[in-house]
Amino acid sequence: MPPDDTIMPGILPQAAAGAEKFSAPLPAGAAPEAVRHWFDLETIAELPAPVASFADAADAAAQYRRASRSENTRRAYRAGVARFTDWCAAHGRTALPASPETVAAFLAAEARSNLAVNTLRLRHAAIRYLHLLAGCPPPTAAAMVSTTFAGIRRAHRRPLNKKTALVLDRLLPAIQAIPETLPGLRDRALLLVGFAAALRPSEISRLTFEHVTRHAEGIELFLPWRKNDQDARGTRLWLPQGRTDLCPVAALEAWLAAAAITEGPLFRRIWRLPPRLPRGTRRKSVADRYRIGTNAIDTDSIALIVKNCTGLAGFDAASFAGHSLRRGAISSGVAQGVHIARLKQFSGHASLKSLEEYVELDELRHNHPLKDVL
Repeated sequence: MPPDDTIMPGILPQAAAGAEKFSAPLPAGAAPEAVRHWFDLETIAELPAPVASFADAADAAAQYRRASRSENTRRAYRAGVARFTDWCAAHGRTALPASPETVAAFLAAEARSNLAVNTLRLRHAAIRYLHLLAGCPPPTAAAMVSTTFAGIRRAHRRPLNKKTALVLDRLLPAIQAIPETLPGLRDRALLLVGFAAALRPSEISRLTFEHVTRHAEGIELFLPWRKNDQDARGTRLWLPQGRTDLCPVAALEAWLAAAAITEGPLFRRIWRLPPRLPRGTRRKSVADRYRIGTNAIDTDSIALIVKNCTGLAGFDAASFAGHSLRRGAISSGVAQGVHIARLKQFSGHASLKSLEEYVELDELRHNHPLKDVL
């Protein structure tokens, strides 16, 4: 792979009219692997340092444009473009600019491999974004592509496989099944905090000690930004002081004390240390059996924790994931008769329509609007 400042044969040194201008050359007509490498670089955003020249300012502007999409979106786009360029290389097709025939055939091939429609929608969006960055007309706008994708959506439509909600009668056994170890203290706190505040896995991952405020009646959490707060006005959440094994405050305090966390991420990875120590040394506490990381736990690990805890309680672990905590909190509120307007404020949903999708069938069964008249 040549250096970033080298113009490869077939790579246009300038974007088309009206395109965003980035620091790397645009790989129009280049080999698919070169297109993938360029796109990876163009979707990694690092906030720029203070600038001293126009060139630095232009580079800073490019970094901010890259940051206009969330890291999760950019990661999904990189995966989609990687898959598309690999497919183009295998079939001898040009990845940039791609013809509508190439994109339509790619989407059809992916659909035939039994990919979910939502995954295909991300691949479709990634190809469009790739061309916009390079200043090329997006082939996704062509009728051939749009009608192919419409046919895929119709032919492969199926109900979303939503994860099971971790409602109260499932949460309690899961909590009680967690062992009394340092990882167990973390997992118990993670589940109860995520449930009590109806948090998304990404929000659990971003919680920090600096955004925890203790009060006599509970704990206040602060989220600098979240999915429906892209302008980063900030959201304040409340963990009430409970009186049962499901108290999130007691669980969080126990974890913070055991892990000696006084700054940084609340929930972190933990490594078990080797069982044997050099002769003459002894472990002073349970915490000495583990090493606690400094970085925040990721969303995949949160999903594994939820699966492990529900599996220990005897439930089908495969039907649960990190989002089960948020779904469980909302569904439990519905079962308790909480008004949907209060639930919307509690969960931070942007609309009632999206909130209603969280109500499970078993909760609807107990609260059917016509149950007293039929």
